[in-house]
This record gives sequence, structure tokens and C-alpha cells, in this order.
Amino acid sequence: MKIHPDQLEGVRPDSTPQTNRVKPPSTAFGDLLNQEVTKSGTQTTKTSAPLPPPGGLGTLSALMGVSNVESVAPATTAENAIMEKVENLLDKWDQYAQNLQDGSGAVDLKKAYGVLEDIDGTVQQIKGENPNLAEQHPALQGVVKELEVMAVTERIKFNRGDYFS
Repeated sequence: MKIHPDQLEGVRPDSTPQTNRVKPPSTAFGDLLNQEVTKSGTQTTKTSAPLPPPGGLGTLSALMGVSNVESVAPATTAENAIMEKVENLLDKWDQYAQNLQDGSGAVDLKKAYGVLEDIDGTVQQIKGENPNLAEQHPALQGVVKELEVMAVTERIKFNRGDYFS
């Protein structure tokens, strides 16, 4: 393909300086600021809204639609036991991720697979010990299901060979 000089004219950058650009004076910001300050100084008769609590907590409760709670039912011992097991499972997931992503670059697949089997066994234990978990604690049932799905997915990835170098 030949390149002809007349075809280049359309794609060459324009070498003439653009004169239609106007630089605002350096005091423009200061002037605008002074105008706004004087406006707000003359309009101090308006009632101002109370400031929200620091840290954005006021907007958080408004977003969630939560009001003050007078009393909260304490968690049952069975619920506490399940929550403790789920917390241990999450710690095992962290350990599994560390085994797959070792800082030295070496992946310890035997340890990772052992942790994955331990995770799967613990999930099955939770499901076996609490067959009516969905009725009693639906939120915990959702977490346990998610952990089970993650374990099955990781086992499939492992068996498929996704982690072999």
C-alpha cells in the first residue's frame, strides 16, 4: 500500500496555535470565593439543619431504615455454636488461600487440598448436626450454603488442574 502525501494532510496535527482559548485571570477564583462568602454572610437568617454524627453513622442508619432498638434477644447456644464453626471455616478459607498463594511463589497443593477437605467436612458436619437450620436460622443457612458452594467449586477447580503450574 502506498502512502500519498495528499492523504496525510487530513491526519497531520494542526501546527497553528489556537487563539480562541481564553485564560481566566488568576484572581477569578478569589473573586468568586469572596462573592460566595459575602452571600452566605448576608443569608445567616436561614435555619440550618443539625449536623449528622461524625463518621457517617447518621446516614448509615437512614439508608438501612433502622431505628433504635430497645431490646435484642440474645443468641441461643446452638446459634452461637454454629456461628463459631462458621467463623472457624472462614479462618480455614484464609489458610487455604495462603497455601495457594505462598509469598515465596511456591504453591503447597497438598496442604491446600487437605485444608479444602477439612472445610468440606466441617460444612457437612454443620449440615448434619442441624438438619432444620433453614427454619431456625435462615441467615446462617445462607452462609453455610455459600460456604458449601465455594468448597465444591474449589474442589472442581483443583481436580480440573487449575492450580497446577
